[in-house]
Order: sequence, then structure tokens, then C-alpha cells
Amino acid sequence: MWRVSDGDTTIYLLGSIHLLPPNINWRTPLIDRAIATSDTLVLESSPEESVDFQAMAQGANLKPVGERVSPGKRPILDAMIERSGIARETLDDYKDWALATTLATGDAIAAGATMREGVEEKLWSEFEEAGKTRTAFYHTKEQLDQLDSLPESDQRKMLENTLSGKENYGETLKAWTSGNITLLEKTAECTPLEGKLVGQRNNRWAQWIAARMKQPGTVLVAVGLGHMAGPYALPTMLAARRLKVERIE
Repeated sequence: MWRVSDGDTTIYLLGSIHLLPPNINWRTPLIDRAIATSDTLVLESSPEESVDFQAMAQGANLKPVGERVSPGKRPILDAMIERSGIARETLDDYKDWALATTLATGDAIAAGATMREGVEEKLWSEFEEAGKTRTAFYHTKEQLDQLDSLPESDQRKMLENTLSGKENYGETLKAWTSGNITLLEKTAECTPLEGKLVGQRNNRWAQWIAARMKQPGTVLVAVGLGHMAGPYALPTMLAARRLKVERIE
């Protein structure tokens, strides 16, 4: 967790995990303090929004998924499909971005992780019960539209990167629970697409945070942990704007 502050404004930045298994204790005294003192919660998107992912995911005249990846990645593909619990015939109809997104959650699903147990849903409910302001940077469909509008070549790179064998939910969870950014960066795949996906989003969020710092108050911003690490890390972008950014946990 990071804190961006000046004389009358404090914005906490919490790196979250969208899907968590039950009984993961992610609360700490500092996080509890940030939640208690913040009058506004900002997430990537609202947990209450729903989209027809299946409709967006499906494409026409697609090759079977096994024919869309390099031969060396096919054993990893087979293992990830099995962990996802989704029929291969269903995935054969998915566009590359949707296939990559779905397979990337396979390890988490196999570990019993769900959105319901994730940080965002817990925070959203807690702020609602407290009668505090809740908002989001994007609508869920906007995020999926960004992926859906990627050129086919970028979608294919996204799929190949998902099959790198490097990303691992267990290792990511370990990095998150221990607060180890170095470990997170080792388990994450850094690719040119990060500039388009992570970098663009972080730049937009950094602009919002910089503008929000001109108003008094306390805000808790909770976004995926991947946005807090790597060359496009949100805290780094904020520091580049000459804001006071401190890692506090």
C-alpha cells in the first residue's frame, strides 16, 4: 500500500487481487486505518456491473485454439484448459483476448479463488454499509472493449504471453501476501503490450489522482496489484508528477 499526500488530501493506493480463496486474511492495521479514514472508494470497475462476457468473447470463423498457438506452447495450453474447467469446444469459439483472459484465471479458480472473496467486493460492500462514496475508473464493458479492439496480432501476443508458463497464481498470491514487489515482477510477464494495457490505464488513473489531490479529503484507490509494479507502475507515474508518494506497507 502507498500513500499520496499533501497538506489536506490523502489518497491511499492499495494493490489488490481480484480473486481470492476463502479465509485469506489480507487486512492489516494500516489497511483498516485507510478504510476507516477514507470518505471515498475508487475501484477499476464496479463489482455490481455485469456484462455478457460470453457474447463479447465469441468470434466467427476461428481456428481451433490448438492451431492458434505455437507447437511448443500446446502442452501448457492443454494444462491450462484443464485447470480452467471449461470445455475446449467452448474455448475454440473464443477470440484470442477472451481466451487469454479466461485461461489466466484458471490457476485461481483451481485454488478455489472467487470474485466474491476478492478485495474489491469486500471493500465495495464495506463502504456501502458505511454510507460512503463509491466510484470506479471504468465501466466493466469499457475494459473488455479495450481488449476486444486490440489488433489481431496483439491479441495473439496476449494469448502467447499467457502461455509463457511464467505467470502463476500461487506465486502471485505469495508475492501479494508478503508485500514482495520484486517477487511479483519476477512472476509477471513484462511485454510490449503492457504499455498499451497497463501503461495507458495507469496514465489515465495518475491524471485523475493528480487532479483529485487539489481537493481536500481522504480516498482509497484499490486496483490490481499488477498496476503497482513494473515499468508502468502507478506509484512511479505519480512520483514523476512531483507528488509525494510513500510506500507505507
